[in-house]
Amino acid sequence: MNSETTLTSTTGRAAKSRKTLLGYVPIESPFYAFHPATRLILFIFLGIIPLFIFIPEVNIFLLLINLALLRWGKVDIQRLKIYMPIIFTVAIFMFTVVILAPGKDPSNTPVNVLGITLYYQPVFFTFAAYWRLIAMLFGTILYFSTNRERDLLVGLRAVRLPFVASYVVGLSIRAAGMFMDDFRTIREAEQARGLDTKAMRFSDQVKLYMMYLIPLFSIALRRANEISNALFARGYTLTGRTSTGKPRQDYIRSIYSYSNRDFIAIAIMVIVFVATGVAQIFFNVFALEHSPLNIFLRQALGISS
Repeated sequence: MNSETTLTSTTGRAAKSRKTLLGYVPIESPFYAFHPATRLILFIFLGIIPLFIFIPEVNIFLLLINLALLRWGKVDIQRLKIYMPIIFTVAIFMFTVVILAPGKDPSNTPVNVLGITLYYQPVFFTFAAYWRLIAMLFGTILYFSTNRERDLLVGLRAVRLPFVASYVVGLSIRAAGMFMDDFRTIREAEQARGLDTKAMRFSDQVKLYMMYLIPLFSIALRRANEISNALFARGYTLTGRTSTGKPRQDYIRSIYSYSNRDFIAIAIMVIVFVATGVAQIFFNVFALEHSPLNIFLRQALGISS
């Protein structure tokens, strides 16, 4: 048995896809050639490195890298449309706040746009912060679109995260996935009984969503008790040791092995991460004032540095 075992359905036909935390990915996806720990490190790398980068152009480039990796990993790009409401909602919220409450810094430069007075510095800072957030968001989408709960658990155990911490994180992620499945089941059950949510008023839809919380939390509490009993029945403890006091054999981690491509990928990510951190912390390379777009707009608007 190994990590690349072909799955077989109940009809005897080989399964062509794996269910990840955010959808389905073909079994032959290139991501599965890498160890789960390598994929977890990629997630951490793509999630943290934008924090060192204030230049929006660089974060947009990171976003393009995420999209290219999603395409390379054979993820259905069409599914990304479900995140568009979140992307636009965040943008509307951030820019509405900075327009209505720009602050009282006397050094801010007012700019008249369509009869509205905006202040250049807070608006451009918000623009840059928005792309940092989107770059981190798509790094998260990339990971959870290409990995299962099992891959996350193996990755956490491979980087020697304490037993209790790795299982709490793993079970939390699994619970989130089950929560979404339960929500989908309840919606489909209502639709099968003839409920047309599109014909309902907005206020009624809000009340309906509030009513979903009762069965969802009831299911979640029952499932938490079942998981707790299952772990107890299998002899799991918070320390991760057996009843004799010896460390439990980590079987799920033993069936995966590292390859040269894993070491190369991890080395590249560590080198780039350290270089980026050093460049920003000690030399301020990725500061906002070094943004080509910022420099161009300042020159066009006659704003001094």
